[in-house]
Amino acid sequence: MKNEKKYYTTEEVAQGVGDLPPIKKTTLRNLRSARKIKYSKLGNECVYKIEWIEEYLNNNTVEPIKTA
Repeated sequence: MKNEKKYYTTEEVAQGVGDLPPIKKTTLRNLRSARKIKYSKLGNECVYKIEWIEEYLNNNTVEPIKTA
């Protein structure tokens, strides 16, 4: 079983984690303020699980308009 990190810092998420696209620090701050993304605080640092980032992305997927 591979040893995978459980939590990622704002800096790591801003650089891109795994197959997920990078999310800017400002965007993460705004999402936290609006309580649209899950996170945990460790001291002054905000950390995220990949599952939480994926959940946010999946809940905010925009489907294309189907035209005939």
